[in-house]
Amino acid sequence: MVFNPFEQFTVTSHYLVDKQYAGILSVFDHQIHITSTLVVCIFIILFYYAIFMVFSFRKNKFSKNIILDIFKLLYDFIYNIVSSYLPKEGRIYFPFFFYLFLFICTSNLIGILPYSFTITSHLSVTFSLSFIVWFSCLIIGFQENGLRFFSLFFPRGIPFKLVPFLVAIELISYVFRSVSLALRLFANIVAGHILLDTLALFIHKMLYPSTIKLSSIVISILPFIMCIVLILFELIVAILQGYIFVVLSCIYLKDTYGAQGH
Repeated sequence: MVFNPFEQFTVTSHYLVDKQYAGILSVFDHQIHITSTLVVCIFIILFYYAIFMVFSFRKNKFSKNIILDIFKLLYDFIYNIVSSYLPKEGRIYFPFFFYLFLFICTSNLIGILPYSFTITSHLSVTFSLSFIVWFSCLIIGFQENGLRFFSLFFPRGIPFKLVPFLVAIELISYVFRSVSLALRLFANIVAGHILLDTLALFIHKMLYPSTIKLSSIVISILPFIMCIVLILFELIVAILQGYIFVVLSCIYLKDTYGAQGH
């Protein structure tokens, strides 16, 4: 039973082994345990791994499967995004962007289900994803450009006196890309879920008092309709946030390859 709109964001933890065996499986005197975040992540990884394995080994049987058709559409959709933003040498990272899109969208959609847990409503998850993208772009930038990568932070065609100030601004903005990317996904998911849970809790309090009255049912009609609309809206937002995350990641990687032209 949900008693407040923030209850679904609480991370639950379970010990990996019984307490009496905690000393056997421990790292730096800390007992190993499994959180709800880890469970959802493992489920999504194993789920898509199983799907990809089934479709790769039994192509003939699933050649006209509706699930395979959906994956083909998603594959073409993400490939068109990657190819439109990245040069030819950057398209080798398409599998990463494709799985990143699937992971974020699935994580968001799972959070809409009743009694579920939204891992993208935690900064620890969104910042981990954004930091992986940001740090990977940084490594690729030095690998492809060497020291020329620093030319991204050096604006051209400006007075020399303003160069140190603008270089500092460009450097700070580049570092905070990982933070802004994480906060964008985190804020959109949390805001929509809190609003949806607040309306659902209001309907529950109105329809299930000690004695149900006709007035409470009438008052709850409008919030109930709004809940249906918000659920549909959250479905769109869940997919849209995955799309935005991938597009921004491609833009960051594009800037990395753009340093070659400076």
